[in-house]
Amino acid sequence: MRLVAGVAVLACLAACQSTPKQATSDGSDPIVTTEAPQTSIALPAETFDLSWRQLDHYISQDGRFEAKHVNEWIVVTRDGEEFGRFGTAVERNLGADFSPDGHYLAVADPDTVIIYDLTTKQPKALFTPPLESIRFSADSAYLVGREDYQKVRNGRLVVIDIATGKWISSPVPPEIEVSNDPGSYWYSESFAVFDHGKQVVAAGSDGFLHWAVESQKFTWVPCGCGADTGAVNRAGSLVALVIPDNKLSLWDVAGRREQRAWTLPERPPLNGDYQLRYFGVEPHFTEDGKWLLLDGGEGGQVWSIPDGVRVKILPRGKK
Repeated sequence: MRLVAGVAVLACLAACQSTPKQATSDGSDPIVTTEAPQTSIALPAETFDLSWRQLDHYISQDGRFEAKHVNEWIVVTRDGEEFGRFGTAVERNLGADFSPDGHYLAVADPDTVIIYDLTTKQPKALFTPPLESIRFSADSAYLVGREDYQKVRNGRLVVIDIATGKWISSPVPPEIEVSNDPGSYWYSESFAVFDHGKQVVAAGSDGFLHWAVESQKFTWVPCGCGADTGAVNRAGSLVALVIPDNKLSLWDVAGRREQRAWTLPERPPLNGDYQLRYFGVEPHFTEDGKWLLLDGGEGGQVWSIPDGVRVKILPRGKK
């Protein structure tokens, strides 16, 4: 799903918890910076068709199903035939995700999360806090989401066990001021739950937030790079941050360090400001974890994660 870039305020209740210590780097770790040649990898346009479509639509990983919300949720097959439907009486769409194993569709409603079984075609309500931007874990056993910001202005994170329906919420996240935008505060719409539901990472402007579920501890990992947007892969192992001044930063979550920095192709300035050339451009990891899509402008870009080079898209039909 394409994310809407923006910055919002996450309230921090001092009475609930103290602000966690910031993770810092002593600068001794080597950082790999590459200016990738434009023709390092050449692949046909069809290779990424499904991945690009998944940014705008709720589509299963294998492309078999698509979920649409028109008064009620409707699931259709890849040829457009109706597969099933279920009513929710929801007025606005708070998010949805297909499980990687292909068994479920999860949709966020104002007062619950509904799990639609693609085998039995039966929906099941899990009564949780009001959530949005929900996402399955890579093993399909857990869901993670943030409390509906329009209803609960504290942005707590919530992990749901699919098998039992039990859920656990985080403490109130710390209030984190964005380094390059004083008065604005960190906000995330990209989450991942991993390690059997024991860890959550949320990526956003200027860095990422790690939540150790069992200990209920937060760790803020700032990039110090003035990143505008960020994303985390489903496995919870990598975070990508887009820096408006034509840079992309890839971080290792476990090591809490920058793994690679890429120089992006030059773009025209935004409103005459060369420092904002990539402002609002969002990163998206493909489901297989091999590629990174940069959304926005001239059809977007595709980068190879293992070697950090840009993909040259060949015309359709050419290999």
